[in-house]
Order: sequence, then C-alpha cells, then structure tokens
Amino acid sequence: MPNATGAQNDVRYAYFAQPRRLAVRVGGSTSVYDTGDHCIGGVSQQQGIGGPGSVSFTSQHGVIDLASLPVVSHDYSPSQSQGVAVATSSSGPTESDVFSAIERLGALKEKGLLTEEEFAAKKTELLGRL
Repeated sequence: MPNATGAQNDVRYAYFAQPRRLAVRVGGSTSVYDTGDHCIGGVSQQQGIGGPGSVSFTSQHGVIDLASLPVVSHDYSPSQSQGVAVATSSSGPTESDVFSAIERLGALKEKGLLTEEEFAAKKTELLGRL
C-alpha cells in the first residue's frame, strides 16, 4: 500500500516509503523512481511554453524535481508485480518460459518492487504451471 498518492493534471503518483520508491504515471506511461532519503508529500506541475512542463514533488528537504531522481523502471505497472508475463500456447508455458519469468521476478524483488512473500507466492504459482 502506498504511503501517499496524488494527482495533478495528467500526472498520478504513488509513494512507497519502505522501499523508497515513487511510481509516477504521466499519460499512459509509468516510471518508478528511487527516492533516496526523500519522504514524498505532494506534487506540483509547471506548464512550460511549447512543452509538457516539469513535475516536482515536495519532501522534508523542500521541492525536488522528478528528473533529478534515479529511474528504477520504465513502463512498470502493478500487473507486473502480480504476474510477470509468461508466454502461453495451447500446450502451456515451456520450462524455459517459467524460469525466465522467475528470473524477471527476482530482478523486481532485488529492485525492491516485490516483497519476499510476493516473490515466493508467484514463484510457486509459476512452478505449478510446469
């Protein structure tokens, strides 16, 4: 569950304090950022001439420009943490498909996007497909 959420214009965000992550959706694209020691509390968006403007957030250190935060993942969606896509055919996923999906889940866990429990549950589900 996010610690803070908000939206302004076409920007939506969710801040997750424990893994220090900020998910930002602009239009149809979602990116996840490492917030470091910032505790995100709000969003503001400036409209620029000839461009979409800049997005900034407030933290205990003041205003921080989104562009200054390191990107962890682009085009991340909640469905990725619930199930890394496994190619399916009429005969079901191959062993290679399942192991590849488990590796991708492991990478999401290493980035702090999945908890150990979420990883273990999905791994068990994927192995059950073999």
